[in-house]
Amino acid sequence: MRAARTACAVLGAAALAVAGWAMLGTRSGPARPDPPYRPGPRQLALYTQAVEHIGRSALFTDGGSAQRIVIDSLKAYLAQRDPYSDVLDASEYAKFRQAGRGAYAGVGMELEKRRSGGVLCYPLPGSPAALAGILPGEQLAAVNGVPASGKSLAALAALITGPAGSALRLEVVGSDGRPRLVSMTRAVVRAKTVSDYRHGPLRIIRLSSFGPDTRRELEYLVSGWNARSPIVIDLRGCGGGDFHAAVDAAMLFLRRGERIVSVQRRSGTRAYANTLARDDPIPQVYLWQDGATASAAEVFIAALVENARGISIGTASAGKGTLQEIIPLADGAALLLTTGSLSTPNGRRFDGQGLAPVQALAAGSGTGDYARQVQGQEALGPRQPEEGTWKATR
Repeated sequence: MRAARTACAVLGAAALAVAGWAMLGTRSGPARPDPPYRPGPRQLALYTQAVEHIGRSALFTDGGSAQRIVIDSLKAYLAQRDPYSDVLDASEYAKFRQAGRGAYAGVGMELEKRRSGGVLCYPLPGSPAALAGILPGEQLAAVNGVPASGKSLAALAALITGPAGSALRLEVVGSDGRPRLVSMTRAVVRAKTVSDYRHGPLRIIRLSSFGPDTRRELEYLVSGWNARSPIVIDLRGCGGGDFHAAVDAAMLFLRRGERIVSVQRRSGTRAYANTLARDDPIPQVYLWQDGATASAAEVFIAALVENARGISIGTASAGKGTLQEIIPLADGAALLLTTGSLSTPNGRRFDGQGLAPVQALAAGSGTGDYARQVQGQEALGPRQPEEGTWKATR
């Protein structure tokens, strides 16, 4: 886990692998400086006057601090316009920053917030959350009795983290719509994001999240791959992770100069491309995806498919394609603000839409169905994705 830093960019999924929140990428920087935006004296006077009257006269207030009114009004404004943006008061932000210090631990789980406001759980293999029975894609309803609804990912991360060895109880809702309580113990988790397993004759790379070691671990596995065997990467249930880790991992499979992803901000667009000089690009790979494949995993898949280096198999992905920043404010508060939108190499924005697979499978298909699709494609011989499957919508 890395400590929070000023204006750090995140992809909207809180990684709770070690201490509750792993930064999902550092700020990439706009194409040009952000234009100044300052409200005039008249607007500030209007807001100050309104806060004063609310605090002094409103029947629904208890004479609380003006700071509480300001925070609540900002929360309401942001919630109306973007499900991923929020403001953390001084207490919430202090807990968030404290979660990055050595005495705190988590449950080995990522959280992803959907546009509907629901928060989904993605436990890492072998983590306390996974061992307790949390399943990928289950919705988080409450943390130790505190409702998750209306809370930002940073606020939820602060609630879930705590001292190693302390107890935690989560309420989750499964695909059947039934809520259940799951108890677990917080621990310092160092879960591997890359592993491999076999299904019949296929050797499959399992990529559960993107982190600082993902590229190195992925390169190690691929470098010793049998040239006669297809390369299969299983990203089902991968809720994302570090934005830059996904970019770095994609470079292993692309030629120098091929585009990976673009970030559009109000101030301009920045494109990320492969900077590695590879004389022997790795052969085309098969990418397994499902409805729980999100954010950084979608960046990785789109980069390989749209550069004709991969064939995606499965169902439509989650569609999480925006970038958030944490911006400290005065008095110890902080903004969690959506500042960027992600586009695939061909210019397609996938937020709220997801990525359609090149080869579609029925919902609920198991590993055997995915494996048979790979084996059937190998029997036909290697090919590129069908023309027109990934059309750019600029």
